[in-house]
Formats: sequence, structure tokens, C-alpha cells
Amino acid sequence: MIKDIAFRRSAEYIAFEANTLALSGNAFLPSTAFVPLLQHSGMGARPVVNPGERVREGQLIARGTGPDSCHIHSPIPGIVQDFRTMPLPDGTMGTTAVIQLSGSFEILGRKQENFPWNHAPESEILRVLEEKGVINTFERPTPLVPQLREARSAGKPILAIRLFDSDPTCQLDSFLYQNDSTVILEGAALIARSIDAETVYLVHSGKKWDGPEPNRLADIFQARRVVTVRGGSRYPSGNTNQIFRLIASTEPDLGKKKPVFIEPVTALSAYDAVVHNHPVMNRFIVVSGPGLGTPAILKVRIGTPIGDIIEESGGFRTKPARIVINGLLAGTAVYDLDTPITKYTKSLHIMDKDTCPDYSVRACIHCGRCLQVCPVRIDPMRVVTGVRVERFTSQLKASLKKCQGCGCCAMVCPSRIPLHHIIREAAERIQGVD
Repeated sequence: MIKDIAFRRSAEYIAFEANTLALSGNAFLPSTAFVPLLQHSGMGARPVVNPGERVREGQLIARGTGPDSCHIHSPIPGIVQDFRTMPLPDGTMGTTAVIQLSGSFEILGRKQENFPWNHAPESEILRVLEEKGVINTFERPTPLVPQLREARSAGKPILAIRLFDSDPTCQLDSFLYQNDSTVILEGAALIARSIDAETVYLVHSGKKWDGPEPNRLADIFQARRVVTVRGGSRYPSGNTNQIFRLIASTEPDLGKKKPVFIEPVTALSAYDAVVHNHPVMNRFIVVSGPGLGTPAILKVRIGTPIGDIIEESGGFRTKPARIVINGLLAGTAVYDLDTPITKYTKSLHIMDKDTCPDYSVRACIHCGRCLQVCPVRIDPMRVVTGVRVERFTSQLKASLKKCQGCGCCAMVCPSRIPLHHIIREAAERIQGVD
């Protein structure tokens, strides 16, 4: 089915093929898992195991080094072969623990624990979330617990969960909520309990709320104030700034508070960590695109090479033109089939030559389309020009901070300049953007 995505500004839109997806079950276990030590923005975790050492399924293999770091656990039982530098899904290179599958499983196939979190102390929920390595993948992947503690210390905490995809071509968050809304909302509820949230906002993309009735929501969220708001239908919708503006009209003194924004993937990770006592070892992955044999949604062990996932999904239908991770609009193209699945991986999109023909980046023709389509009204090409000549003026830094990384500018650029990637890299490179 072909879907049109209308941009928030200008009359521009794109069309993409949205497959009818169904959960295919667990992916095959990797014979060798490549587990990155950095699966979030911030500092990498420090290894606590050595080559030649045997590890259990779910065992801590790298410890977070501070508030901007996160614990890493072994997704499979086996032997640590080596620590190797490899390409990662975000386009960077990073250190991975190479684990050869061996031994028995202690979690897979066993009866799941069901911890009654409803009356657990807030400190205990926070401890478990931190211990199990839960990150927040709402926008940039970041450790969840420091965000929760900051929100609680600011007073009158607020939690907002976006129930749809920030990049509609990704499709994962929408699928998870539509197919298991009870678990997703319960995961959000236990996060709300961990900070004693005063208000919970449920941000949806429909014309009206079609989820649980108010009485049921009151039961799930333990009688907290629950507000449903519509996120909008044009792209981009549902990022931090947009949701902040949505809830500002009903939330006094919002500027003095530290709202926490999450989505279904984060809620599901929290649920598995607290209710089932599972560290983050798996991710649901949407595998689709015209260059793929069989579109699918698979539950994949972290560290599984993307080549294994593609092979399990019927392999390449034709020679791929591009493999894009985490959505066609704001995602990243990768070229190595050994690139591993990480905590922040949500989708693989396999493009063929018809949908992604060969092209080369050309010089800017000053058409102004990137300026017209930018939802935050910056001039992307002017920003990129400043970045290229290293002239980081206060105005340029303000534009870097304002950019939402939505990718609209790059999508409409006739010269195929990767504008948003250049801007994103510059924003991450320059510390303390004003």
C-alpha cells in the first residue's frame, strides 16, 4: 500500500510503500553476537569481562561509567572471543564484544517472572531500570534513569508517551501500541510510578482517542491525571518541541518542569525489566522494503548482524541499492551486513534500484526548497555552509540547537546534499551549543 507523507510546511510530500506487517516471532539466535559497548548517546560502558571468559545469558558484560552511560548485558550464553571495532547502525565505528554462542540458556524458554510493581517503592523501580540497562529511544538514545531522577527532583513530574512513530516509514512504535496496548500502557504506568508523575499525557495520531476508557486509564495509571492529546498528521509530528507545545496549554509553569518523553519501545523495555526481570537483550525490528524477500517484524537478539536478519526475511529480492536503519526520513544508510542490532535499532528498510537509483551529490543550486520545508524555519543550506567553513557563530549554534533532525530538507534537496546528517554531526561535535 502506498502512503503519502505530507510535510508540516510547504506543499511538499513523499510517497512510500507501507507493507502490511505481522509479528513473525523470534529471530534465529546469532552464532556470533557483536555487542556494542556504546548503545546510547554519551560515554561507552567499561568491559567487566575478558576474552576467553564464559558468560551467561543476561550477564553484565560492561558497566556504565556515569549518568550518561548505561550497562550492557550479554544477549546469549557463550564465550567472549574478542573486542573488535565495527560499524554501528548510527553510522559511527565502535567497540563490540564478540561472543560465540555456547552453553545453556537461563532466560529463554523458562517461565517468566511477573513482579507486582504496583506497590513497589519508587526507588526500587528506578534501581531495576538502571540495573537492566534500559535506555530511552524517544529521540536520541539516552539512559532513562537519569532523565527520571532529574524530572523528579524538578518537582511535579510529567510523563508523556508518544503512541506513534516519529518517522512514519519506521512503523514499529505504532505497531507495538496497536498490537499490545495493555503492556505498553502498563510500561508507561510503572515509569510514571517511578517518578510519582503528577500528570501522564497520551499523545496519539488519530482524529480522536480510541484507546481505553477513562476509568480503565485511571486503573492502569493508579488514579494519576491522564490527558489524551492529538499529535497531528503532518510530518514531523511528535518530537520533543512539538509535544512540549501541545501540553503547554494545559500545564501551568511547564517551563520550570522537566517532562519525560517516551515511546512504546521504551515503555516495553521498562515493562520487561521490572515485571519480567529481564535486562535489555532483545529488540523488535521491522524489516521491510521493495528489495526484501518477505517483510516481517522479528524479535531479535541485540548483537545479531543485520545480514542474518535479512537472510531470515527471505534475503534480497534484487541487488540492494541501500539499506536504511530507523526510517527513510531521518534514518542512516549502512553498507556492512555485519552491522549489529543495538538497543536503538527499530527498523531495516531495503531499497532497490527503482526506489533508490544511483545518484551523486552536486553543488547547491540555491532553489530554497530546504528553507521552505524546514519546520523550525532555519536555513539548512546556510547552516551547512557555516559548518563546512568552521564558522560557528552564535547564530549558527542557535540553528544547530534548533534543528530537529527530521530530514525534510534532505528529502526535498534536488542536489541530494545530506543536509540533516551534516547538521546533526556538527551539533554532536560542538559541545555546549548555546
